[in-house]
Amino acid sequence: MNGAQNLTEPVAAQAGPDASPRNRRDWTYFDERLSELRKNDVENIIARGRILIEANDELERGSYEATVKRHFDLSYARKLRIIAAHPVISNRAHVHALPPSVFTLYELTKLPAALLRETLNDGSINAKLERKDVARWRKGEGGKVAVDGKTVERKSLREQLKAAKVEIETLEAKLKDAGGGYFDLALDSAEHIGQQLAEHMSEARFDTAVKAAKARFKAKRQKPAG
Repeated sequence: MNGAQNLTEPVAAQAGPDASPRNRRDWTYFDERLSELRKNDVENIIARGRILIEANDELERGSYEATVKRHFDLSYARKLRIIAAHPVISNRAHVHALPPSVFTLYELTKLPAALLRETLNDGSINAKLERKDVARWRKGEGGKVAVDGKTVERKSLREQLKAAKVEIETLEAKLKDAGGGYFDLALDSAEHIGQQLAEHMSEARFDTAVKAAKARFKAKRQKPAG
């Protein structure tokens, strides 16, 4: 019996041997539900997966496959079912932190549960996460993740935040001591002063500042002693 014939089967014929035909839904129910869930956000992705799990349980194989193919291919449907069945990914508490991509979510289901929970808790998993980032974790490059388009060390995110806080506090103290400047001309090394100038000025302004400084030194050397 082919898929097209199965699509028009009575519901009773689709019921399993141990189920009441009255409790079984035909292919049209699942077709309509999949049509309604068109929005490509995390909630809809999970909802589509749950509908497909139900359809896979209630419809005969040929009918299930024919229904799925009206919307997407069977491989894509399998990914949706796996995502919806995953105890961590499908948890509503994590929806806001997950990327709205079936392929990225599917890659996340392959991570060990402990690593998955850790990366959710420390913010490594976010809406901007891409499949290639998760694939790198699985290949042993788990220390690197993308945050706002930049690659950082996942394993040291907390340490980096602590280090950044210390650096900010140090800079604030130096600003206060130097009267609001980025450095103290009397105490800071020439290397530090040059670095601060380079970090807070464009290259053109930096070059101009250097030329002005050289001109000032030259003028001081040429000035006769008074």
